[in-house]
Amino acid sequence: MEELLQYIADNSVRNTQEIQKGVANMICHNDSPIPLSESDLLSALKLDGEFLVLKLAYSDFEDEMKSHLIKYKISQALSVVISYEDDGESYNDIREFVEYVYENSDDKQNSTFGIKNVEKLSEFPVTILFSGILPINQLRMSIGKKVEELIHSDDAYFIPRFQAFRDKLSREVGVPILPVLPMYDEYLEDYQIRLVDMTDGRVISDFEVAKEFSKKTIEAYLLKLFYIYKVLLEEKNES
Repeated sequence: MEELLQYIADNSVRNTQEIQKGVANMICHNDSPIPLSESDLLSALKLDGEFLVLKLAYSDFEDEMKSHLIKYKISQALSVVISYEDDGESYNDIREFVEYVYENSDDKQNSTFGIKNVEKLSEFPVTILFSGILPINQLRMSIGKKVEELIHSDDAYFIPRFQAFRDKLSREVGVPILPVLPMYDEYLEDYQIRLVDMTDGRVISDFEVAKEFSKKTIEAYLLKLFYIYKVLLEEKNES
């Protein structure tokens, strides 16, 4: 436990004691329904990048369906570790969370969880440790209406195509590139795409695609995005 607490102390500048307490309470001992060890947590914390601890109640899952806070945090982290409390009546709540995290995780991410038995649920029976949060994976993409319509028109085509794109980009830059979740922005033009660096709010790229936007013409914009990522990663490595 000392090594875990010391690592947090050495690598956090705010709310250190709160983070230490939250992460330490995530440990689910070997007699738990699903154990989660100190070494599991320490390994996650030691990944390159930042880490974040989020504490939730099971009732927060309903709000998640509107805010997508967890979903977007997952999209930025190479590792997602979750500890759940079970008072004997929490099976369905835990199942909802587990399935949701699984559905929104990528094969480049590590996702694991533990479950501990308790007599009474605490105020926050769910604790999530997001780690391996790299600057290159902290981008926000806003898109116009027509762009949104196209990329959601054929999941059977676009999901594996975007996966292949990220696989190639990850190999090229030597860093796991996680999915950027495009968000429809009603204030953008129909064919507009805007990429923003969430670490400083800087607009990385802002452009409009041709009105003949299709499965064929999208390849040119994926190539554009490929080079934007390469240049951005070089900038971040130099800073």
